[in-house]
Amino acid sequence: MIFLALFPDVMPSSTDPAWNLTVTNAASSPYTLKIMTWVAAFTTPLIMGYQAWTYWVFRKRIGTQHIPAAH
Repeated sequence: MIFLALFPDVMPSSTDPAWNLTVTNAASSPYTLKIMTWVAAFTTPLIMGYQAWTYWVFRKRIGTQHIPAAH
């Protein structure tokens, strides 16, 4: 409800209403969105692969039997 009440403003200015950040001002250009789509399409599989690899490496649980005895 707050966002609907603020709608066209994303972040209202407390000093001057002319400086409000609106939905139109906050939007990226089509070129930026195209570049970021390609970046996300390339990096998302890398991140998912890294997460799968770290899960595989650290999959075994440890317990108190793995803690060495104090000297």
